[in-house]
Amino acid sequence: MDIKYEKIISDLEKLKQKNKGNLSHEDVHDYLEKKKYSLDDENLDDLFELLTSKSLIKYEADTDDELLVEEDDEDLVKSVLDEEEPNFESEEDFIVNDDDSDLLDDDNLLDFEEDEEEIATDDKKEKRYSNKKLSNKLTETNDIVKWYMRWIGKYGKLLTAEEEKELAVKIEQGGRKGRLAREKLIKRNLRLVINIAKKYKSRGLSFIDLISEGNAGIIKAVSKYDFHKGFKFSTYATWWIRQAITRAVADQARTIRVPVHMVETINKVIRCEREFQQENGFMPTDDQIAACVGEDFDAEKVQYIRKINIDPISLDKNVGKENDTSFSDFVKDDNIPSPLDFAAQNELSDIIDDLLKESLEEEEQELIKQRYGIGYDEFGNKFRVHSLDELAEEKNVTKERIRQIEAKIIRKMKSNTNKKKLLKNYYE
Repeated sequence: MDIKYEKIISDLEKLKQKNKGNLSHEDVHDYLEKKKYSLDDENLDDLFELLTSKSLIKYEADTDDELLVEEDDEDLVKSVLDEEEPNFESEEDFIVNDDDSDLLDDDNLLDFEEDEEEIATDDKKEKRYSNKKLSNKLTETNDIVKWYMRWIGKYGKLLTAEEEKELAVKIEQGGRKGRLAREKLIKRNLRLVINIAKKYKSRGLSFIDLISEGNAGIIKAVSKYDFHKGFKFSTYATWWIRQAITRAVADQARTIRVPVHMVETINKVIRCEREFQQENGFMPTDDQIAACVGEDFDAEKVQYIRKINIDPISLDKNVGKENDTSFSDFVKDDNIPSPLDFAAQNELSDIIDDLLKESLEEEEQELIKQRYGIGYDEFGNKFRVHSLDELAEEKNVTKERIRQIEAKIIRKMKSNTNKKKLLKNYYE
């Protein structure tokens, strides 16, 4: 066994003993996600074969879920969405072409001699029916999800192992029969995608996106499935559906997308931190984490990785019991002074302005305001702080002369005992 799988297999064997039974695919993928293992498709395929050969995972799909049991379409919808049905005019408006002429009957599993023209006609009829009946009716996300679940409901329950094998043989032989067999193998397992996707509904992606990623996983499973190895397609498909969904959640659920290579680096840092704590009983320093990661890592880069891993919160997010308040209402804006500070600042400005007017000539007032950025010019623009060089150039004198004038102005202001007392009281 490849050394890179030894730790994974060892941990999963311990988990199997703890669970007192074979692990589900969900258990395995949750473990990989928790431990932050990043495996490519080839490694995942190898790992699946290892797990099945060692009897660590269930040798079938997760048939304990209600979506894979024989039930009517109404129960199928309600098991995922606990909301009212959209207001369709009739039941027919909700189903796209319930004609089974475009499906392969179970009784004629190997009979693919259907006319190409008939298939094209059925496709056009389904599209025309869809456009006519469903236009402007699916206005909300949940409506679309419900419609989709009803649509896949017409393909029936999962295939048996024998049916899967017969279809896989046709796919291997290729040709038009192989393409039709591939299509049927995918369609008859679409309910499996719903079954798995609903368990990830609170992970940051919409249910529609989860279904889309799961469908991509089942297509990949069909292309990689080898029935000669002996396991059921539904077992193999479950593995790849979960892989596609968990990878999508990790890659797309963030508000700001983090590149895949950076996600792998984040996972390394998290894994090193967790393993160090488990081995030593205390949290590692940034330097210790950097030493564990290697690859020219230092403490500063570890801190940078932590900042990247922080997921932002939308200021428009609704909070409160009634969801009638936005998160921004509770966030302090440091750029805006508090009412108390604003009032104090205005009071101080008035005191200083009175002090300047009582103690200095008009030219002296302007110079000291420019020097310290106090008050406003004649056009209402706030003075910025000027350097001695800037004032010397503007007044056409030396920098030393500006310094002397500044010192003289400050002495005159200090001699105003009334305002000086006000300033003292203000700061006390």
